[in-house]
Amino acid sequence: TPFCLPELEPFLPLPPPPLDSEEYARDFNEVKVLGSRNSTVRTAEQSLIAEYWSDFSYTAMPPGHWHEIAAAIAKDRGTSVPDTARLFALLGLAQADAAIICWEAKYRWNFWRPVTAIRRAGEDGNPATDPDPTWDHYLVAPHFPAYTSGHSTFSKASAEVLAFFYGTDAITFTTASDSVPGVFRVYHSLAACADEVGMSRIYGGIHFMFDNTEGKRTGALVANYVIANYLLPNSALPRLVLENVSPA
Repeated sequence: TPFCLPELEPFLPLPPPPLDSEEYARDFNEVKVLGSRNSTVRTAEQSLIAEYWSDFSYTAMPPGHWHEIAAAIAKDRGTSVPDTARLFALLGLAQADAAIICWEAKYRWNFWRPVTAIRRAGEDGNPATDPDPTWDHYLVAPHFPAYTSGHSTFSKASAEVLAFFYGTDAITFTTASDSVPGVFRVYHSLAACADEVGMSRIYGGIHFMFDNTEGKRTGALVANYVIANYLLPNSALPRLVLENVSPA
């Protein structure tokens, strides 16, 4: 049961592309080249990005990484304690419902990970995909379906909440990573950070691009519903509500 969303269907992603489609072949071949354990195409920077955002250290998982980002931004901007509490409540609500939407999609379509798709490409009916029974991914894939990407969904939902709360996407911030201790990355936009997180899963060989793009789209849908309807500031409440509230 969602925390804020009235129902699931309007927020769910579109079905994944058919296995015999051009879109599927394009994204299949992209991750096959970029996400291979021994890729000769993936750059050192892209490998770092894959590891940096892997977030499976059992400390800050993907939603928690964005809570760390939010805490740093709130501190840098001198956000008051009450406002910070509201920010984290909005962030938590959006992430929670984004998770429900994402995992509903994962088990509704039960779509295979690239490692399975590439090794068994001879079974997909697509002449533009060639099987490689020895192919392996750069990162270890989680043991649940691929479509859509949780990292992409959480990241876009979180970025939308933060951009709404501060009135701009153009926020400069620095992040750390439990997965790559001692490495810090600087971003000048929340959306750019969310985009990088989404791409990290293709660099890691564990998601297709359509997992990423639909994850981000649905994450944004969830966040925009939450921020438009929940924990509104007093200035945004309907006038009738305010008139019926006795002063403290």
